[in-house]
Amino acid sequence: MERPLTVGTAGHIDHGKTTLVKALTGRDTDRLKEEKERGISIELGFAELVLPSGRHMSVVDVPGHERFVKTMVAGATGIDLFLLVVAADDGVMPQTREHLRIIELLGIPSGVVALTKIDMVDRELTELVSADVEDFFATTRYAGSPVVPVSAVTGEGLPELLETLDRLGASVPPRPAYPATRMPVDRVFSLKGIGTVITGTLWSGMITPEDTVAILPSRAGRASAALRDVRVRSVQVHDREVPAAAGGQRVALNLTGIDRDQVDRGQWVVKDPVIEPTYLADVRLLLLSDAAGPLPRVSRARVDHGTAEILAKVVLADQDLVEPGHSCYAQLRFEERVLVYPGDQFILRSVTPVTTIGGGRVVDPAPHKHSTGPRWHERLALLEQGTPEAIAALLLEEAFPSAQVRGKLEGSPYLWQSAAPDISAAVAGLLADGRAVTTTIPAAAPAGAAALGDSPAARDAVTPRAASSATGANARLLHGPSLTALTEAALAALRSRAEGDALNPYVTLGELRRELAGGKESPALDAALERLQNAGEALRSEHGYRWASRAMADEGARSEEVQRLLEQFRAPAGGHAVAETPSVGAAAEAAGLAPRGAQKMIDALSREGRLIKVGEDLYYPPERLESLLGRLAAAMESAGQLTLAEARDLL
Repeated sequence: MERPLTVGTAGHIDHGKTTLVKALTGRDTDRLKEEKERGISIELGFAELVLPSGRHMSVVDVPGHERFVKTMVAGATGIDLFLLVVAADDGVMPQTREHLRIIELLGIPSGVVALTKIDMVDRELTELVSADVEDFFATTRYAGSPVVPVSAVTGEGLPELLETLDRLGASVPPRPAYPATRMPVDRVFSLKGIGTVITGTLWSGMITPEDTVAILPSRAGRASAALRDVRVRSVQVHDREVPAAAGGQRVALNLTGIDRDQVDRGQWVVKDPVIEPTYLADVRLLLLSDAAGPLPRVSRARVDHGTAEILAKVVLADQDLVEPGHSCYAQLRFEERVLVYPGDQFILRSVTPVTTIGGGRVVDPAPHKHSTGPRWHERLALLEQGTPEAIAALLLEEAFPSAQVRGKLEGSPYLWQSAAPDISAAVAGLLADGRAVTTTIPAAAPAGAAALGDSPAARDAVTPRAASSATGANARLLHGPSLTALTEAALAALRSRAEGDALNPYVTLGELRRELAGGKESPALDAALERLQNAGEALRSEHGYRWASRAMADEGARSEEVQRLLEQFRAPAGGHAVAETPSVGAAAEAAGLAPRGAQKMIDALSREGRLIKVGEDLYYPPERLESLLGRLAAAMESAGQLTLAEARDLL
């Protein structure tokens, strides 16, 4: 299957772009009555071009008037090649220069110049204008691009232009396999009996009939807020239904369940969105060398991205101003929500007068608001230039204490510059060196999980699953160093409680969450506590967690006091009044202890199971209680029944 390609026209008004497209494709891309009356393009036009090799190209024809530069940017979005049109009777003009700067800022890899209207000038002038074009191109990244003289009227040069486009198309580098399916909307219309149709150039991914897509971002005051589950009824490429459309193709989607006025140019069709619309984006910003002057630390500008133009505040992230011809990191603070992904390119235009002053690429579409500082510079440099291993580690660290599903981490748009095998190897490397660890703790711990006992069987019920899930796409990963730090903090909390209150060393899960997780459920904290249990450093019971190195409550300096107190609850000598047990106050006095201290010891002994509370201020050692119950059971079995008085006499 040949790779889909889209070629976009560019050039000054009235240089013959639309006429040339019609001569090449046989299709007039001026659709509007006003366009035909005025003889200029106002809206985007589209056509299919068949090249000599049989390759099919989509053509996007853009307006050349300075008032419609934002429409030109919308058309240039997502193209693979440019076709810059320069009239031989006019030469390089202002919009010629601006359009090529925009193409350069958008990173279009290559293109061709069509020197049109050669039927209106002599050969000498044609050669002079061609040399002028070559000189202009020498100041750009496109130096040496082919210049083909043509006439859309006589047909001269058209075969050579088609052959040049064919040759360039064969050498266009493949589009990166971007981990998202997205299409900016450039047209919306309704057809009777069919419904709503939207068109655009599919940036990446694949769309098929019956897919469910989202239309983002929602528009303020419009009924599009709920357009999250929109079904694609059919997919067309150049008026032909296809089973699937791939990145690089001009696509028309027939959508079900939405009206024409619910969708606008500037929105996006997204399948399985993983990034939400935002008011903020951190970017790498380039100010054109011919900009009127430096850009200050804070300014206001128009941002053309996809098929939308949005006003935004531009805040430089690492310096006070940027000079023409230089670049820096900046934060764009949009006046309305936009959908941007890492790697997206944009155009920056001044508010007034409206002119192109620069552009750039999105580094982080979900930042916090920040100002200048080396911290941000280092982070953005890592996201922009770091290895897939370093970026994946940063994503895990910033997601902590939440876990990342391995498959989603490896498919993150932040890793858009790396190939899938390299990303998989990078994550495997993180797992190997401990910067990533797997956890089997679910996103929300089930009720009662903290009540499991301290036994190895209880712990083993959780851990064996790690062996089968550690390498799978559904494995849940945590940032290793952060988990280690949290584990140490949890152990410190347990140790502090045990050392500060030997009689009550238990810390409940709720207390640990309040101290270490902001009072919220935390899979990371659960994983840290599981680590401590597996290492034998913490024990868990129905009372909570405690430091395993602190033994029974009666060990250490207070063991004699505990033993004296416990002795008061043992069976009295002589076998009389065998059920009699002292109150807490009486036991404390007999043991020579203060009542409050004695009560704390009794509570600790109860937690350890060495005393059992059977009533208000009524405690028995378990062996004594068992003996009493055994005596009652034996009497019941012998006599068949016991009255309350008989039971009292027996005890």
